[in-house]
Amino acid sequence: MKKILLSLGIMTIVAAAGITASTGAFLSDTETSAGNTFTAGAIDLKVDNESYYNGAISEGTTWLVPDDLGDGLLFFNFRDMKPDDEGEDTISLHVNNNDAYLCMDVSMTSNDDISSNEPEMDTSDPQDDPNNTWDGELGGLLNMFWWADDGDNVYEAGENSISGGIKTALNLATSTPFSVALADTANNVWTPDAPGPISGGQTKYIGKAFCYGDMALNALAQDGVGTDGPLAPNREGTGFTCDGKTLGNESQTDGVTMDVAFRAMQARHNPNFFCSGQDTRTAKLTVIKEIVNDNGGNNDVLDFQLFVDNGTVSTPVTSSVATQVSAGSYTVGETGVSGYEASFSGECNASGELVLAPGDNKTCTITNDDIRPNITLIKNVTNNNSGNAVATDFKMRVNGSLVPTGGSKPVNSNTNVTITEDAFAGYTATGISGTGCPANLGDVFQLNEGVAITCTVTNDDN
Repeated sequence: MKKILLSLGIMTIVAAAGITASTGAFLSDTETSAGNTFTAGAIDLKVDNESYYNGAISEGTTWLVPDDLGDGLLFFNFRDMKPDDEGEDTISLHVNNNDAYLCMDVSMTSNDDISSNEPEMDTSDPQDDPNNTWDGELGGLLNMFWWADDGDNVYEAGENSISGGIKTALNLATSTPFSVALADTANNVWTPDAPGPISGGQTKYIGKAFCYGDMALNALAQDGVGTDGPLAPNREGTGFTCDGKTLGNESQTDGVTMDVAFRAMQARHNPNFFCSGQDTRTAKLTVIKEIVNDNGGNNDVLDFQLFVDNGTVSTPVTSSVATQVSAGSYTVGETGVSGYEASFSGECNASGELVLAPGDNKTCTITNDDIRPNITLIKNVTNNNSGNAVATDFKMRVNGSLVPTGGSKPVNSNTNVTITEDAFAGYTATGISGTGCPANLGDVFQLNEGVAITCTVTNDDN
């Protein structure tokens, strides 16, 4: 044993000596893993729409290249509807290469009477309230049906209704959004027996039909081939019928506006996602209208129509009533009578602009102050009988107050006004002219808010 231990000791010494005498050569091996990368995946929802109106393709509401819902893309944009009109659309939803949950939210933003013409008034329909965006009848006469389609633009037997059957637009999405869990932890409208997200790379379809009148479902037989089979309008029938022939004139000139939104959420590491019936991309905006009549003005809130504009669509709103809109940048505006100066306060800037984030509940106030009318007087003197008076020699008056030639006098609107002048020897007033001016000196007249007139009074030497 001792010899063995000694030999080991010698070997160790030799090895150490070898290291000391080394010229730098070692046994070695190198393994390299190059280009290690972290790249975030994408949940990018794209939408396209194939739309038919009265059996023909609707160019204005059809786009077949999947896109984001911007640049004015609209599912409904029909501005001259008549009773018995009908339409059918198939929305295609595309999520790229990641599994995703899908939610849909439809909000009705107005059901406005807009105006009242003679045929409409003959039905005993009340006169339009220009500041009430919910006094129309069209929303209650426009029936809709939504379903989980297989992409062939027709309603077929076995396809899942997602609107709870046929509903009027008014009943579908008025007080709260029409929110549907298309695919979440507990739901999948395309495969109700297998809830959960849709697989990345898949295309899913939503069908929607409307009828300006009475609608009835008449599902076609399921052919089971989806987009591989004949598409509308080549199919015999659409899966529903429409009959509006019994409708009268009560909804003439009415208008309905709606927002349609889709949401996608990643499914990986998110096993308990629920759409929850809440549209997370919307906000609420309340516009309050105030009138200041301190200069004779006699208009009120009902004489103005309020709206909010996002650069693409103008949505009418009712004073002091919260309106649900999509999150984004808006400008608050109005139409109505002239002669008032508008100013903004609340959460709008001085130009009536504001930004709404999802979930916001903001208020803007438009205050309209009546503008005083203004009267400018000009003296014209004719000296054709050797007279030598000049314009400044005459004393003209507005409501008794002196106004020199070229001068102006503000007055109250909707209030009696007179233009007179003091007698001047050797001259006779021969007339008064100008748009909005009285026919004669001394006549009583009134001016509306903000009106500015120039009246020329002519005197001729006797």
